[in-house]
Amino acid sequence: MKEKKKSKYDTNPLDEGYAKRADDEWGATRRVEPVPEEKEVWPAEAPTKRYDSSIPVSYPSIHVPPSYPPRPVGLAADAARQPAAPPTPARTVPGLGMHENVTLALPYVPFFIGGVIGAIELVLTPREETKARFYASQGLALQLVALFITLIFNFVGRVTGTGIGGGMFWTASTVFFIINTIRIWKGGTLHIAPVQDAAEWLNEKIEPQRLKPKKK
Repeated sequence: MKEKKKSKYDTNPLDEGYAKRADDEWGATRRVEPVPEEKEVWPAEAPTKRYDSSIPVSYPSIHVPPSYPPRPVGLAADAARQPAAPPTPARTVPGLGMHENVTLALPYVPFFIGGVIGAIELVLTPREETKARFYASQGLALQLVALFITLIFNFVGRVTGTGIGGGMFWTASTVFFIINTIRIWKGGTLHIAPVQDAAEWLNEKIEPQRLKPKKK
């Protein structure tokens, strides 16, 4: 009986010489070594840190709604327990006996009332109170300028028979004095350069009244 010729596709496992013949015919197969898997290295855990003193507020458990406002802890709680600082008393201007903010604002009251008050303040305020005397002399100078311009408009109105210009200036000057009275009373500043020379002249010419020392 003639033996059947075997082909290269014959993979009968019972044939012991198949592996050797396959290596000889097709070349020895290379064995591929498996590539070792790289192990992922996790960084070490950071040490646990307490935030009791750094968090300004503290909230209760998640099962309890937070209070409003939240309860302060740590430094915030210490600051909350500190007594409130007493308010700074308003400074009183010597010679007048009034608070400084009121003293500075009164010379700018409209309707020429501030001019009279400014002259009185210059008479009663000592030279050492430079700020009070500056605002008093400047307010008096502005009131005199407003009075002078008003007289001019009144004269022109009588000649021309119309007082529109005088009325407009009266309204504008009144608004100006009201705004600056409130502004200075709230602590603002005011410096009108055009009347600076007149204010300095009034400050020098109006001497403060010298108070007589009290008898013991």
